[in-house]
Amino acid sequence: MIVTHNLTEARGAAVAGALRVLARLTPFVEPELIGLRAVVRPGDVCLDIGAALGLYTVSLSRLVGPQGTVHSIEPLLFAHPALSYLLRPREGRNVVRHSVALGASEGREVMSVPVRHGTPVTGRSFLTSGSDGLGSNAEFTEHLEVLVRTDTLDRFCAANAIDRLDFVKADVEGAELRVLQGGADTIERFRPKLLLEIEERHVLRFGYRARDVQDWLAERGYRMHAWDRTTWRPVDRIDDRVRNYLFVAR
Repeated sequence: MIVTHNLTEARGAAVAGALRVLARLTPFVEPELIGLRAVVRPGDVCLDIGAALGLYTVSLSRLVGPQGTVHSIEPLLFAHPALSYLLRPREGRNVVRHSVALGASEGREVMSVPVRHGTPVTGRSFLTSGSDGLGSNAEFTEHLEVLVRTDTLDRFCAANAIDRLDFVKADVEGAELRVLQGGADTIERFRPKLLLEIEERHVLRFGYRARDVQDWLAERGYRMHAWDRTTWRPVDRIDDRVRNYLFVAR
């Protein structure tokens, strides 16, 4: 048991370290992964909404340690064998996987998954409810429609008896505002740090602008930051060159 535990920890440390290096040297891993160390502490409870390949889940798992918990939320696990491989050693320790999509309502909805060269591009999938067509995904010529279970952030936290929430990462291809609106009570109660992907090209299909996400959170006392190589820098507006923004309650 001790040997297995040590191997799991070594594997987790190696993966997390490799991700940090890749984030510095390549455009294929988001640089904000480096900045997680500045905002996530041992013992924290975190949500990774839209976990996809699990890169954030793995990094968060390492940072929160054995006393913390990471809820990894991804409805399309069938398309991510890498996620299962990376997370299997950590499940039951501090990672809990959930096959559900968080949004504006509870039930079942269709998720549109673009396909390129016969391979699902699950990182660009989105819930079609409330959207006005494909939007930025019109660049793809083929799409799958997958029925997935949906829930709101408020209901999800209640159902999973989450009584503490320190950090939320959400990458849901333009539906970030819908996730926030479905979790308004949770956000007001716990005031977690929020790392959100906000891109104008994605949010337009849901009928709002990128600035609307910033305004919604500003009204609730949150300040926006962007990662600037070595630190989180306060910023006042959305920049087309930046994809991810950290929001911290004042």
